[in-house]
Amino acid sequence: MITYPLSISANWQSTSSVSDLSSAEQEWLFEPNSLTAKLKSKSQIFSVKVLSEQLFTLSPEQQHLLSCATQTAINREVILLCDNVPMVYAQSWLPKSDASNPLHNIGERPLGDVIFQDPALKRTEIEIASFNFSHSIQQLVTLLNLPNRDLLGRRSVFSLHEYKFLVCEVFLPGAYLYS
Repeated sequence: MITYPLSISANWQSTSSVSDLSSAEQEWLFEPNSLTAKLKSKSQIFSVKVLSEQLFTLSPEQQHLLSCATQTAINREVILLCDNVPMVYAQSWLPKSDASNPLHNIGERPLGDVIFQDPALKRTEIEIASFNFSHSIQQLVTLLNLPNRDLLGRRSVFSLHEYKFLVCEVFLPGAYLYS
């Protein structure tokens, strides 16, 4: 049994300090545009499976990353699938405010389809992390009956106008960046 949200605590590093990546890994991890669009271009059928969407208390590190005083966020966890193959586990922290937010309650619609339509979208530098065999994210790999392997992930803070949110994407075994 997996408890959500999954921990994605890791040794996050700036892209400039990561040097031992293949060209395929760099192409996917450093993708500045919509990962959703890139995945869609590689598959016949693209889908999103929502694992969890719940209120969540931000850690001090998450509050610092988001430069916010708000302690409550919506934590959204999804799997992005290409031709029914799990490719990416994604987790988003969407700080809760009193105003209605178009990023909350989007169901199985990909977040990338929503945010990359807005020309006001800004993104901080992408950070990279590795998730070894003992990391808790491997519970999901096992649940999905995927082969165990070290995984790579990326995260960055986005802002739309004054609203900041954090997105982390972990590439699952079989993802295009490992081929």
